Order: sequence, then structure tokens, then C-alpha cells
Amino acid sequence: MALFRLPEFEQNASFWCIDESEKELINKLSLSVYFRQKFETIKSTQQRKQFLAVHMILKSIQIDQNSLSYNQNGKPILNNGQYISISHSHDYCGVAIGESKLGLDIEKLRPKIFNISSKFLHKKEVPLIKKMNIENLTKVWTIKESVFKAFGHTGLSFKDNIKIIKTDNEFLNASVEINFENKIETYRVDITTFSQYICSIASKMN
Repeated sequence: MALFRLPEFEQNASFWCIDESEKELINKLSLSVYFRQKFETIKSTQQRKQFLAVHMILKSIQIDQNSLSYNQNGKPILNNGQYISISHSHDYCGVAIGESKLGLDIEKLRPKIFNISSKFLHKKEVPLIKKMNIENLTKVWTIKESVFKAFGHTGLSFKDNIKIIKTDNEFLNASVEINFENKIETYRVDITTFSQYICSIASKMN
């Protein structure tokens, strides 16, 4: 599968649909010793392929793997000063890169979202969502997950610290506020649907 982009996200995000075998992917890559060791610690076949697909994206968009590292919270970092966010769900992976704080999240539409919605949905957000269906609840989750990734701190409550302030009528973008340990940041989140997946990208507002 070749690299693809979603028009809603212009040029700052790249995606990969994994239809190759693990062997096919690894034969197309020259992983460094660091990333080879990291890869060998992964047990799940699906997660191993996701890891390799992310590196296929980096190779395709000409990002040197040696410029990528991870902080103590597991957040990816580029040494050129740009911001990067990585996400994967089942057969899809994505990488977003930009000049300001950003976060990317991909989630497959699944009924189990109803079972966990009380953990991330605040009652004040219900009127903004309107229809409490799988698609809209998954959008809420990806919105909050993408903002969480962009913010880059652990310990936040998705329900209480990350609040959706407003959405457009089509629920294709949202304004979100993080209030955590006396630090407040606002984000714009763009949302799209493809195949059976929801994808959101959060960008910090200046």
C-alpha cells in the first residue's frame, strides 16, 4: 500500500493502510539498531506491523529515523524543532508533523464506545454532540485523545480537564480547552471520517 493523504488535513498528515505482511514491510526498511531493538520488544503481530508502517511513512516523507526519539512520557520528538504525532488503529497508521503543538488520533468505529463514554464525556458537552451515536462518541474520543497528545502531559482527566467548547454544525471541527494544573491551552481540532475510522488532528491556537 502506498502512502496516502486526506484532503481535509492538507499536507501536514500522512497515512498508511497496512495490507503487507510483516516480512514485506521489514524488507523495505533499514531500521537503526535503536529501532530494531525497540521493534524486537513488541509481541503483538498487529502492533509490530503498525510500528513498521509508521517507519514506512517516515521513510516516504523523508524523515530520518535518527531524528526521532521519545520523551519520558513516550511522546515522539523530532530533533529539528518540528512537532510530530503518531497514531495507529487496526490496519491504519498516521503521522502528523507541524511547526506548532499538534496531536493526531485514529480510531475505528466500534460499539464498545458506548460502554466507556461516561469516562470521557462531560455532561456540558452533550448538547454539542446532539446525536449520541457511535460516530459522534468516537469523534469526541478522538478529539480529546488528539488534544491530550498535543498537550504532552500525563495525569489529565479526559472528562474534567479536556473540554469541548464548541463544534460546527457538521461536527467536522471543534474548539477545545485544556485546564490542567493552572495551565490553560486552547486547540482547534479538525475531524474526518474514512472507511470505518474517525481521524482527528488537534492544533494549538496561538
